[in-house]
Amino acid sequence: MLTQNEKETRLKQVYQQLDRKFEEEETQRKAKQQKTPYINLFGFPIDSAALALLTKAEAESAGAVVFFKEGRNLKLGVLEKNQQVEEVIKKFSSESYYVEVYFISESSYKRVLDSYSKIVSTDRKSQEIEINQAVENVQVESLKQLGLTLAKTSATQMIDMILGSALNLDSSDIHVEPEAGGIKLRYRIDGVLADITILPKEAHHQLISRIKILSKLKLNIIKAPQDGSFSLTYNSQPVDIRVSVLPSAFGESVVMRLLRQDKGGLKFEELGIADNSAKKLLAQMEKPNGMILTTGPTGSGKTTTLYAILNKLNEPGVKIITLEDPVEYKITGITQTPVDARAGLTFAAGLRAILRQDPDVVMVGEMRDLETAEIGCQAALTGHIVLSTLHTNDAAGAIPRLLDLGVKSFVLAPAINAVIAQRLVRKICPACKKEATLSPQLRARVEMIISSIPKNSGAVVPKELKFHHSEGCKACKGLGYKGRIGVYEIFTINDEIEKLILKGVTHTEVRASAIAAGMVTMAQDGILKALAGITDVEEVFRVTEE
Repeated sequence: MLTQNEKETRLKQVYQQLDRKFEEEETQRKAKQQKTPYINLFGFPIDSAALALLTKAEAESAGAVVFFKEGRNLKLGVLEKNQQVEEVIKKFSSESYYVEVYFISESSYKRVLDSYSKIVSTDRKSQEIEINQAVENVQVESLKQLGLTLAKTSATQMIDMILGSALNLDSSDIHVEPEAGGIKLRYRIDGVLADITILPKEAHHQLISRIKILSKLKLNIIKAPQDGSFSLTYNSQPVDIRVSVLPSAFGESVVMRLLRQDKGGLKFEELGIADNSAKKLLAQMEKPNGMILTTGPTGSGKTTTLYAILNKLNEPGVKIITLEDPVEYKITGITQTPVDARAGLTFAAGLRAILRQDPDVVMVGEMRDLETAEIGCQAALTGHIVLSTLHTNDAAGAIPRLLDLGVKSFVLAPAINAVIAQRLVRKICPACKKEATLSPQLRARVEMIISSIPKNSGAVVPKELKFHHSEGCKACKGLGYKGRIGVYEIFTINDEIEKLILKGVTHTEVRASAIAAGMVTMAQDGILKALAGITDVEEVFRVTEE
């Protein structure tokens, strides 16, 4: 038996449901009269990332809400068609969105407006980040000081400070890793991950939501990986941020790759390639055709080397087209094409299309499969310079790798001009650099590597072996290192190596032949740079395998 209060509550609910039913039917009739689609948004899952495309103030002013987004397609719910709605549609159209308009009831509209409370920030201006290095909160004296400052920062200011301080430190990646006790924040500085601080667990939701809104990712998806991107300006220079979000046991983990456009213009002479090796490589670059490959693991600077070569070849009268996944740095005067597998633009398909554009130089991001490798070799044989990358441990491994992919030896032998293998070593800080003494075991290892440098390599070994180390100072934020430089091994294809390729060659045979022709290995190049006071021996052995 229901009480009087329960009866009144039940009756009120019935009247509310009837009122809403009449309201929806009236809205549906109005939509039909104006030949516009109708939708009832009660029970409809609202996409917070879509909702954030209009601020709450804009939504209230126009009587319109964005309730769905897929790619460049938007669904806009409106109470009436009026001038303000037309302005909203026009604005989205100018941003390359396709807008579908639906009539919605007042109740649906109010329900969606309530969803704005779930969004961390819906102010469009707040999604555009501009950071000035002179701003006090992004200046960094040491990693310890940065960690203490960040731990006291409010969640709303945290993302700007994290990005600003990471750029101040020349970081390449920011890692946000939730753990049981908090959120671990780490920066990759000069190729090495450095622990910055542990942020409070309470900041996780707001921090991740802010990153997702900036990256145009879906806020309601928390159990599947997502990839996005956004841009900012740092000291008036554009910076592209690639974002990867991954579910983990304690919440979503985020990695942000910082791509500074002012770092993409590295000159060939600044790579750190030794004089004799540079001359050999430049001679191959001046040829009208042939393939030049860079090899090494992820993060070894292969793409930077290719960009430096492209900058060297980028002259009036030369048409250069690249195929990249994705385009990392924009270069004036070069046509750069991003790979899009969903649209059918794979490396192989893109390379075929590029060759119909009459290029002189072609850069393919990676030789991933037989089809791409074969088309690249054919292009190198038919009057094009082809640049690309491979994942092998050293330069000699590139030849057997391509043969293993299935490239015919009689195609590969005349197509390939040169192979570069590389790693990146950290440069010791010049401000706190001082001479260091090696342990007897380490010195013996160094002397053995130096003694094996080929006599015909052109490398100059100083008579007195002096080594240096940096302990850390204010200039290097206490790290002891500042910046990175490449260590290389480069060989060009001579008659001997070409004969080996034609008969089916092993890694050992290619390496022995290249060394006999004067190739300096990565470890040897690194030790020579350590003797020149550019890096230290420990750093060379950290990144090379000898």
